[in-house]
Amino acid sequence: MAARRPADVLGIVAVILSAVLLLPTLFVYLVGLIPEMNAIWWLGIILLPLLFVDGVIVIVLAVIGLIVAVRRGGRRVWSIVALGLGILMLVPALLVLVPWSS
Repeated sequence: MAARRPADVLGIVAVILSAVLLLPTLFVYLVGLIPEMNAIWWLGIILLPLLFVDGVIVIVLAVIGLIVAVRRGGRRVWSIVALGLGILMLVPALLVLVPWSS
């Protein structure tokens, strides 16, 4: 019988943590597209800093999960997905913070 490879617990935790804030952000964005619901955009002011902080935490957990998975020879898929989600969470804050004047 083949030995089972250990699960990527840190990657799973990081994906769940990213979903906790990505889903409400997506909801606010989609509801904000409805013309009668333009007043919901103020939630973006609250969600943007939370999205940035949560993105940093997710990236740290994903990198630690990748290091642990490589050392133990375990699965890495959840950590790679979490790393991608963490980078995706940083993009809106970076677009606001970085001046794009030409």
